[in-house]
Amino acid sequence: MTTKPYTPLASYAELKRIEEAINKAKTVDQLRDIMVKDGPKIGYKAFCYMFGGKMTPEAMKPDEACVAAVVLEQEGKGDEAKELYKKVIEAHPEHPIAKTKV
Repeated sequence: MTTKPYTPLASYAELKRIEEAINKAKTVDQLRDIMVKDGPKIGYKAFCYMFGGKMTPEAMKPDEACVAAVVLEQEGKGDEAKELYKKVIEAHPEHPIAKTKV
């Protein structure tokens, strides 16, 4: 039986925001606050994947991450865009957009 990859309902931007909040948290209480506030918004499964380092927003939402990278390119932030494309390629080596950009 093949399983479909997990894709949360939250947008890439929302996942990225929460990933950054998790990374900035310095105490268990801060992490609990993030989980209580944002867990229902992105889904507890997505929260657990990010918290455990098992999945990144780029892995969960590769197409939206590529759109964000295109915007960065348009803003003249080519290095940041390239890093984003690389994160997509890490999770999805054959992604058609990211593959052409890296």
